[in-house]
Amino acid sequence: MSEQITKEQLFGGIAAPSEPHMACVLLLDISSSMKGAPIQSLNEAIAKFKQQVCQDPLARKRVEVAIVTFETHVEIVSDFMPIDQMPTITLEPGGQTHMAEAIQVAIDLVKKRTREYQGVGVPCFKPWIFMITDGVSMSTKEAMQEAAARIHEEESKGSNGRLKFWALGVDDYDKEELFQLTDRVIELKQHEFTGIFDWLVDSMSAISKSQVGDRIELDNLPEGAGMAADIEERDVSEW
Repeated sequence: MSEQITKEQLFGGIAAPSEPHMACVLLLDISSSMKGAPIQSLNEAIAKFKQQVCQDPLARKRVEVAIVTFETHVEIVSDFMPIDQMPTITLEPGGQTHMAEAIQVAIDLVKKRTREYQGVGVPCFKPWIFMITDGVSMSTKEAMQEAAARIHEEESKGSNGRLKFWALGVDDYDKEELFQLTDRVIELKQHEFTGIFDWLVDSMSAISKSQVGDRIELDNLPEGAGMAADIEERDVSEW
């Protein structure tokens, strides 16, 4: 007797296939500078983020999150899955900040998931990559240039681009370096991540309640976070 095939199996592991989906990669710097209170704050913020998104019935159906970490090595800690199935993680810092390689992995991941959505006819919102770093990349200059070129290529495809790349800089991050990657650069004054992840929850919730292709007005950034100086006069809702 054959086993019964579930709807999730039929649709390639995509839950609620009748709903439009949004893929978001959390791209996290866990190099040695994140030891102590910073990594503890990040672990707590991610756990709270999952809990809050799961409390929104529509976002729980539509939002999928993957977690990619980088230090000397890049690791896909958690691939895309429904937010309520995302595992509880405890990140351990160490190593150097190899950023360019991690960016390439994150872009590959969102492109693969987008193809999977399209392959089974699931509408999808523009995916996000949300990178957090508190240091200077140790990738080569050439690798960083290639990563920047790929971000710009993907963001410019089609009338509205194929993804949105965000960079959150903390502490001793290199502002010029991040602006070479994207104009969506946010500064966080301290390694206190709860507020920015609350903002992410609100953003995911707003997107999940919209129609694919709608322009979304995002909430103001939380206390302690702000737009980096080069774009200080821009409204975050334009991003």
